[in-house]
Amino acid sequence: MLTQEMTQKLNEQLNLEFYSANLYLQMSAWCSDKGFEGAAAFLKEHSQEEMQHMQRLFDYL
Repeated sequence: MLTQEMTQKLNEQLNLEFYSANLYLQMSAWCSDKGFEGAAAFLKEHSQEEMQHMQRLFDYL
């Protein structure tokens, strides 16, 4: 069983992963709009990776 403090810290990390995923996705959209398709694809992959991190934390909690 997790302590309340550990649960809080993991929730904070989960939120940071979600924030990062959204940030990468927004940067990907910007790059795509400007014609930087390689950078857009790279950033979109990173967004998906951050979402996987978030999902793992969510499943753990």
